[in-house]
Amino acid sequence: MAKTLSSEILDPHAIRAEAYTSARLLIDGLVIPPNAALAATGSLARREMTSYSDLDMVLIHAPGEPVDDEAASALWYPIWDAKYHLDYAIRTPDECAAIAETDVAAALSQLDLTFLAGNKQLVDEARAKLYATWRVSLQKNFDKFIDSSIERWRRAGQIASMTRPEIKNGRGGLRDVQLLLALALGNLCDVPDLSVQRDLLLDVRVLLHEHSRRHRDVLEPEFAAEIADDLGFKDRYELSADLAEAATTISNAVERGLSTARGLVSRRSLHRVRKPLDVDVLDEGGYITLARNANLEDPGLVLRVAAATARTGNPVKSGVWQRLQAVPNLPPRWPRATVDDFFTVLTRPQVIIEMDRHQLWERYVPEWNHIRGVLPRERNHSHTIDYHSVETVARCSDVRTTVGRPDLLLLGALFHDIGKGYGRPHEQVGAEMVARMAQKMGLNLPDRMRVQTLVAEHTTLSKLAARMDPYSDEARNAVLDAVQYDPLTLSLLTVLTEADSKSTGPGVWNHRKAAAVHELSKRGLNMLDTLVPTRPQVYAPADIGLQTDWEDKYLTISWRGSYQREVVRPLAVVAALGWIVTSAAMVREDDGSYAAEFTVRALHERIERAADEARFIQAYKSGVYSVLPPIEKMPSTANWQVGGVFEVRTVDQRAGLGHVIGKLPDVKWLTMTSPGATMVVQAAMMETVSRAALVRNVTEALSGG
Repeated sequence: MAKTLSSEILDPHAIRAEAYTSARLLIDGLVIPPNAALAATGSLARREMTSYSDLDMVLIHAPGEPVDDEAASALWYPIWDAKYHLDYAIRTPDECAAIAETDVAAALSQLDLTFLAGNKQLVDEARAKLYATWRVSLQKNFDKFIDSSIERWRRAGQIASMTRPEIKNGRGGLRDVQLLLALALGNLCDVPDLSVQRDLLLDVRVLLHEHSRRHRDVLEPEFAAEIADDLGFKDRYELSADLAEAATTISNAVERGLSTARGLVSRRSLHRVRKPLDVDVLDEGGYITLARNANLEDPGLVLRVAAATARTGNPVKSGVWQRLQAVPNLPPRWPRATVDDFFTVLTRPQVIIEMDRHQLWERYVPEWNHIRGVLPRERNHSHTIDYHSVETVARCSDVRTTVGRPDLLLLGALFHDIGKGYGRPHEQVGAEMVARMAQKMGLNLPDRMRVQTLVAEHTTLSKLAARMDPYSDEARNAVLDAVQYDPLTLSLLTVLTEADSKSTGPGVWNHRKAAAVHELSKRGLNMLDTLVPTRPQVYAPADIGLQTDWEDKYLTISWRGSYQREVVRPLAVVAALGWIVTSAAMVREDDGSYAAEFTVRALHERIERAADEARFIQAYKSGVYSVLPPIEKMPSTANWQVGGVFEVRTVDQRAGLGHVIGKLPDVKWLTMTSPGATMVVQAAMMETVSRAALVRNVTEALSGG
């Protein structure tokens, strides 16, 4: 068909109809070999063709009666002569079914098999066998099928958060509508009415082909304005908002469909194993759910559920998020346990997206409403502001075991662009917002100042790298002024700058910028004195004791032992009770004995039960609990700091501290903290040890290498 000038108003429905009619006229003139049939898949089968669509066809022949090469060529040459791009296959009905058994992804493209010409009975037979095999194969290869979709989403991104959305393959796109239909054909879920959303995406794709004059699926801003005009939108921003809404509806339908399908595929028995993860939070057959008598009046319950799914990677069971909407809001000053849960959520930012989908994230970050789905003004941004922020948090989470204060880094990443759109410099607005958030979370004044500086100055290193000589004293002094001569803030700002740039778009973080930023950071840190960790103060008046902080719902264990390895006894009891250590301090006394304090949090029981000191002491003295449970291999780093202090950083997990201590020689003192769901252990050794050997032993024990 003749291409229409982009200045004219185009009708996508007319374009599809004309493209399909042209293809059918060509096909109706073909000579089909005897005892064979021609079938369509893809856009031709679904009547979604554009002027630039490929033709996907299958020539189906009877078993034992193959089509010779000359007859096949005679069939394909008229299509090629008509300048169509043709993808074809020649199969028997049984071979069509075999595809579904061996390659789930390939089978997905055949599920819309539609008769075109020839022996219709062969197509009907092929379709029936294909569907029968598909229903069995889908359940058998369900994980592979979902993994292929996840990989597609990673490549194409989410339509609702992209400034240049991929209409076909993006999350919430046309391919996801086909995914739902494929699950329904496998009898694994129902398909809601998505005709309005599908039609909008299809219309945009058809018009994108026409305006770009080629087969393409990425909606560039240069074409969006013309397409918006064709479809009757005020401007491309209004079109983008409707596209985001349509994609979100489709994405949510996919989530529900996958949740239903997983439940059917797993075929779990009625007597499911329910494993406690936190107070009122359970793991039920690989899904996060609530206890039967969960206290929905507990303000901390929502973040406990969110932290559980972040720690385990298991999905939240259908309906749980809806139930959690009845939970009351947190008090103005958050309990310490809730703060820890919030930082745990930041270590797996996909949970943020899930909570926001259920209108729960704005409870904790109300400023999020202002950036949700908003397109940035900068052309080099690939995502909406909210999704860019999540991407930045994710990159910071990936390197959290390499920084001094991962909690401050994650909080700064979350808020770094949240101040956009207020008519003032977004760095300044975001700094004011994060300062209020830090106060609500109970961070002390120095830490509030650090995270406020991170947000206020998150563009400084990039600007200085672009405008000044990174080797000059002037640039170095400008960096030091920005971070208020604090080495910790500078090291965190360096990491945030790289994460922010890489999350912005292709080419924003390049070799030149990386070299300049790291040189500025290195020269600044060389000018600052690094603080040397010092011996902690420990109060342990008896061999074993337990005290309760009722306000923050934490417990403090005090302990004394005759030698270092004996510390495994209280830590084994802590692990057996399902508690986790959030901070610790241990010192060697003059007589060679050891004293320690452990701040712990009870996950599997309420604080009223956990605070029973007599029960804890009895469990300790019984000697029943003396072995630590195994730990998972997690990303970890170990190195030596200024002053000969050995430092370990690893993902925080139950019994992790005990395993680290088990690999250490006798220490003069030891401290442990868990900022941002990351365990940080610092220790001073009693005697000279092989530094390289200690680093190797601890790293192998924690991460396997």
